[in-house]
Amino acid sequence: MISHKSISVSRSISHLHRAQFLAVDGGSGNRLRQGERHPGLVALVVGLLACLISYTDTTVVAQPLFSNAASLGSVAVPGLNQASGVVASRNNDGVLWTHNDAGDSPRIFAIDLQGRHLGTYQLPGAKHVDYEDLAIGPGPVPNAQYLFVGDIGDNKSNRPSIQVYRIPEPAVYLRQSLNPVSRSFKGLESITLNYPDGAHNAETLLVDPLTGDLFVVTKQPGLAGIYQATKIQLESGSSIILSHVGQIPFNVASGGDISPTGREIVIRQEDFARLWTRTNQQSIPDALLSTPTIIPVVGRPAEPNGEAIGFDRLGSGYFTLSDSASTQPLYYFSRVSPFEVRVPQTLLSAGARWSYLDDGSNLGSAWRTNGFDDGGWQSGEGQFGFGDGDEQTVVSYGASASAKHLTTYFRTTFITTNIPESFQLQLSLLFSDGAAVYLNGTSIALANLSGSPTSLTPATGPQDGLEDTWLRYAVNAALLVQGTNTLAVEVHLSDPSRPHLSFDAQLSLIETQPMKIKSLHRLTDGRLELNVQSDIPELDVEASTNLRTWFLIGHVSLVNGTGVFSGPKPSDTAESFFRLRAP
Repeated sequence: MISHKSISVSRSISHLHRAQFLAVDGGSGNRLRQGERHPGLVALVVGLLACLISYTDTTVVAQPLFSNAASLGSVAVPGLNQASGVVASRNNDGVLWTHNDAGDSPRIFAIDLQGRHLGTYQLPGAKHVDYEDLAIGPGPVPNAQYLFVGDIGDNKSNRPSIQVYRIPEPAVYLRQSLNPVSRSFKGLESITLNYPDGAHNAETLLVDPLTGDLFVVTKQPGLAGIYQATKIQLESGSSIILSHVGQIPFNVASGGDISPTGREIVIRQEDFARLWTRTNQQSIPDALLSTPTIIPVVGRPAEPNGEAIGFDRLGSGYFTLSDSASTQPLYYFSRVSPFEVRVPQTLLSAGARWSYLDDGSNLGSAWRTNGFDDGGWQSGEGQFGFGDGDEQTVVSYGASASAKHLTTYFRTTFITTNIPESFQLQLSLLFSDGAAVYLNGTSIALANLSGSPTSLTPATGPQDGLEDTWLRYAVNAALLVQGTNTLAVEVHLSDPSRPHLSFDAQLSLIETQPMKIKSLHRLTDGRLELNVQSDIPELDVEASTNLRTWFLIGHVSLVNGTGVFSGPKPSDTAESFFRLRAP
């Protein structure tokens, strides 16, 4: 008889990523022994005779509570007089995006957390009928973040079709407050949304960070309709028929947001707001059918016609703005109940100082290591490049505009001590057209390049539309050393006649996302089935027989936080080990 073992694992993030391996002895099938620690991974170890290992969630989720409003500063941005939506950047720390209501040109504004103007960004080729809300979330490129600008307002309910503009979010620097920029977005796409049941007025736009699905919530007395466009629809065509997926009792909804973790949803109107908590198994429409929590807003008269509401970049609190004044407070509501997500530790900031070599040399590989002497190189602050007009440091491409150097080299150092076990590295990279990144001599990212690039290797293609955008890469924190670390990057053009080059990078220690193997059982054909849970939409599944050598056995896609992996039969040894990794 095969016995069944149940393991309880806390959902607290700090505990999840210190989880120990547990082994079921293949001989007896029922004796548990303690295995070694492997920080940063959540894993279960099962003997070949074990039929089932189940996950039991013992955590009680506390009701979210927030403080009353704190004014962070005064928003007095030229041309911004009807702030109708607000969303926090996920890649530019300390940056908010906002826009005017109806009657403006197609543009949105970047401000900092004190309300200072950072830049005005035009939407080339777009229209501005009635911008009412904006959101941020995943799009066609998996490791990029996109802005979604909702031209969805319709006070007279005579627009059966509405527009959403999807834009790769560009890099924004806090130093821009000294001289706010005026630029046009790159890579903008226009998406037409068609209601299935006639025109509706709407002022709330939501994008699910877990699935990439988009939701429009209508504005009407007493009731709010919920309409959905799936991520597949958003990426398969420019004209989409929305699906009516539900309705909730909410009076004149005027703005909303989904938290960066995807676990909380807020919707407001002028004088009140509500928050819905979403479980791992729930879709957004299902979560909105649950009982919401009352959360504070300022309301009248201090915030007349308050429409904008958006979480901060971690989801620990939220911001609000008014639609009725050219000069107004930026309000923030901080969380006073427990919050599991810890603030990332910045190792290298955007706009940091780097040494660089732009003379067309072929440096080989020694330049990537800690011991290399770059004392003869030039230095400057990011963003680096030429040809775009947004460079902080302009690098040389050589004597000929039609025969530019294909490769430019960059190096910087940073110091780490006491690296937390439960954190992994996140590299955010801005480049055109290709980049190879090395941490202490080890390759950690290869973008639009293949093999072992040299100074004469062209990038595999242009980076048009994405050259201003941060792309994220997960990096093994075990590559860090105590003390001085070296980050080395070579940036490649795709062609020597390319008109522009861009480069900057950020490096942060972030708490790894919860990854849980909920259950494992052996199928009749000898294959294994893993039921997994995570906020990460794609995971690699690895196996081992000795906890030292791991090999990839496949991938699993997750929808709404869960997925199933069916894998090959493990090795015929006493026990096999399985773990999940973010790709």
